Amino acid sequence: MPMRATKAHFPPSLTEIRFKALSVPAKQRKSAPGRADVADRIRCEFVEMRGFSPTVDQAARLFQVSRDECIRVLKKLVDEGFLRQTADGRYRLPSQQ
Repeated sequence: MPMRATKAHFPPSLTEIRFKALSVPAKQRKSAPGRADVADRIRCEFVEMRGFSPTVDQAARLFQVSRDECIRVLKKLVDEGFLRQTADGRYRLPSQQ
């Protein structure tokens, strides 16, 4: 015997739905990112922007870190072999000429 459709089997209309506000806690922001976080972010930027070859000052502004912090992170990435420094002081991926 076929079932007869009743109003209970159909989705309610928007006028029948009671909405309530959601409580979403605000994410705690770190006061200063760790050096590993900055290094990871810089790695990602170099991979995503092929041909990117900033100077230290340009990189510091882009990555929003101090010039000294930027020098330390870029030097670390050069020492790891991830980046190379060109004769004119720019940083780029090793596969780029």
